[in-house]
Amino acid sequence: MIDINLLKECLNKKVSFPERIHNLSKMGIERYYVDLMKLEITYYFQDSESYVERILIENIPALAIDFDKAKIIEAIHANQKGQIDYQTFLREIIAAGTVSYTVYLDGKQVVYVGRKGEAHTENFHF
Repeated sequence: MIDINLLKECLNKKVSFPERIHNLSKMGIERYYVDLMKLEITYYFQDSESYVERILIENIPALAIDFDKAKIIEAIHANQKGQIDYQTFLREIIAAGTVSYTVYLDGKQVVYVGRKGEAHTENFHF
Protein backbone atom coordinates (compact mmCIF):
# COMPACT_ATOMS: atom_id res chain seq x y z
CA MET A 1 0.00 0.00 0.00
CA ILE A 2 1.28 3.45 -0.95
CA ASP A 3 1.88 5.83 1.95
CA ILE A 4 1.06 9.08 0.12
CA ASN A 5 1.84 11.25 3.16
CA LEU A 6 5.33 9.74 3.40
CA LEU A 7 5.85 10.20 -0.34
CA LYS A 8 4.76 13.85 -0.22
CA GLU A 9 6.99 14.46 2.80
CA CYS A 10 9.92 12.94 0.93
CA LEU A 11 9.22 15.05 -2.15
CA ASN A 12 8.59 18.35 -0.38
CA LYS A 13 11.91 18.34 1.44
CA LYS A 14 14.70 20.24 -0.26
CA VAL A 15 17.20 17.43 -0.61
CA SER A 16 19.92 16.61 -3.10
CA PHE A 17 19.26 14.21 -5.96
CA PRO A 18 21.23 11.37 -4.25
CA GLU A 19 19.19 11.84 -1.06
CA ARG A 20 15.95 11.85 -3.03
CA ILE A 21 16.91 8.61 -4.81
CA HIS A 22 17.82 6.99 -1.48
CA ASN A 23 14.51 8.06 0.13
CA LEU A 24 12.40 6.91 -2.82
CA SER A 25 14.22 3.56 -2.93
CA LYS A 26 13.46 2.99 0.75
CA MET A 27 9.77 3.51 -0.08
CA GLY A 28 9.86 0.74 -2.70
CA ILE A 29 9.86 2.99 -5.78
CA GLU A 30 11.78 1.47 -8.68
CA ARG A 31 11.35 4.29 -11.22
CA TYR A 32 9.53 7.50 -11.90
CA TYR A 33 8.43 9.19 -15.11
CA VAL A 34 8.31 12.97 -15.46
CA ASP A 35 5.94 14.19 -18.20
CA LEU A 36 6.87 17.81 -18.94
CA MET A 37 3.95 18.25 -21.34
CA LYS A 38 1.28 17.26 -18.79
CA LEU A 39 3.37 18.47 -15.82
CA GLU A 40 2.99 15.20 -13.92
CA ILE A 41 5.28 12.74 -12.18
CA THR A 42 4.26 9.09 -12.06
CA TYR A 43 5.97 6.95 -9.43
CA TYR A 44 6.13 3.21 -10.02
CA PHE A 45 6.52 0.91 -7.03
CA GLN A 46 8.08 -2.55 -6.99
CA ASP A 47 4.67 -4.08 -6.13
CA SER A 48 3.19 -2.71 -9.42
CA GLU A 49 1.31 0.15 -7.76
CA SER A 50 1.73 3.70 -9.05
CA TYR A 51 1.03 7.22 -7.90
CA VAL A 52 0.68 10.41 -10.00
CA GLU A 53 1.43 13.90 -8.74
CA ARG A 54 1.17 17.29 -10.46
CA ILE A 55 4.32 19.34 -10.95
CA LEU A 56 3.92 22.93 -9.81
CA ILE A 57 6.24 25.15 -11.81
CA GLU A 58 6.22 28.89 -12.38
CA ASN A 59 7.20 30.71 -15.58
CA ILE A 60 7.20 27.65 -17.82
CA PRO A 61 9.11 28.39 -21.03
CA ALA A 62 7.99 27.32 -24.48
CA LEU A 63 9.01 23.75 -25.25
CA ALA A 64 11.75 23.86 -27.86
CA ILE A 65 11.18 21.93 -31.05
CA ASP A 66 14.80 20.81 -31.26
CA PHE A 67 16.47 18.65 -28.61
CA ASP A 68 19.58 20.52 -27.45
CA LYS A 69 21.61 17.79 -25.78
CA ALA A 70 24.45 20.16 -24.78
CA LYS A 71 22.05 22.49 -22.92
CA ILE A 72 20.36 19.53 -21.23
CA ILE A 73 23.70 18.17 -20.02
CA GLU A 74 24.65 21.66 -18.82
CA ALA A 75 21.41 21.92 -16.81
CA ILE A 76 21.91 18.42 -15.36
CA HIS A 77 25.42 19.24 -14.16
CA ALA A 78 24.39 22.64 -12.77
CA ASN A 79 21.60 20.95 -10.81
CA GLN A 80 23.93 18.20 -9.56
CA LYS A 81 26.40 20.85 -8.32
CA GLY A 82 23.64 22.77 -6.54
CA GLN A 83 24.05 25.79 -8.83
CA ILE A 84 20.37 25.73 -9.82
CA ASP A 85 17.27 24.47 -8.03
CA TYR A 86 14.82 21.86 -9.34
CA GLN A 87 12.37 24.43 -10.76
CA THR A 88 15.15 26.16 -12.72
CA PHE A 89 16.40 22.76 -13.88
CA LEU A 90 12.94 21.89 -15.23
CA ARG A 91 12.61 25.24 -17.00
CA GLU A 92 16.03 24.81 -18.62
CA ILE A 93 15.45 21.27 -19.89
CA ILE A 94 12.01 22.24 -21.23
CA ALA A 95 13.57 25.18 -23.08
CA ALA A 96 16.16 22.71 -24.42
CA GLY A 97 13.47 20.43 -25.91
CA THR A 98 12.91 17.77 -23.23
CA VAL A 99 9.34 16.41 -23.24
CA SER A 100 9.89 13.75 -20.57
CA TYR A 101 12.43 11.87 -18.55
CA THR A 102 12.48 8.62 -16.61
CA VAL A 103 14.62 7.95 -13.55
CA TYR A 104 15.51 4.27 -13.10
CA LEU A 105 16.57 3.96 -9.46
CA ASP A 106 17.98 0.42 -9.61
CA GLY A 107 19.47 0.97 -13.06
CA LYS A 108 21.13 4.19 -11.83
CA GLN A 109 20.26 6.16 -14.93
CA VAL A 110 18.00 8.89 -16.22
CA VAL A 111 16.77 8.97 -19.81
CA TYR A 112 15.77 12.40 -21.20
CA VAL A 113 13.59 12.37 -24.34
CA GLY A 114 12.78 14.99 -26.99
CA ARG A 115 9.80 15.52 -29.29
CA LYS A 116 11.20 13.38 -32.10
CA GLY A 117 12.41 10.51 -29.96
CA GLU A 118 15.91 11.91 -29.43
CA ALA A 119 17.35 10.80 -26.12
CA HIS A 120 20.19 11.37 -23.70
CA THR A 121 21.03 8.87 -20.97
CA GLU A 122 22.75 10.18 -17.86
CA ASN A 123 24.19 7.62 -15.45
CA PHE A 124 24.54 8.31 -11.74
CA HIS A 125 27.06 6.60 -9.48
CA PHE A 126 25.85 6.68 -5.89
